[in-house]
Amino acid sequence: MPYIAKYVKADGTVVRGHYRWAPGARHEMAILAVATVAILGIGNGNISTGTGTGQAPRPQKTATYPITFADNGRAVKPRPQKSVTYPIRFPKVERKPVPRRSVSYPIRFETSGSGR
Repeated sequence: MPYIAKYVKADGTVVRGHYRWAPGARHEMAILAVATVAILGIGNGNISTGTGTGQAPRPQKTATYPITFADNGRAVKPRPQKSVTYPIRFPKVERKPVPRRSVSYPIRFETSGSGR
């Protein structure tokens, strides 16, 4: 939907900003709304709850209280285990020394003024 900004007609009438629907979009939206209302009306009909006495069923308890655990309330920490029984040898990485700067200030060649 494009937005039409505020404008003034040739006869001086001020038209405020608004959205313009595409041709046929209002008709399609009305059909969709009617279909949605019909589906909701058909889908929600004939609902029965309870045993017919007029009262809703009561929820049933699913747990027994007090709750007890086999470890007497203490959390059991998992113990680390080896994933393999044979030794895994990794290749050694030789570290090369990092070259150090010879000066402590940055040298920028584009501003050296040499003219080359």
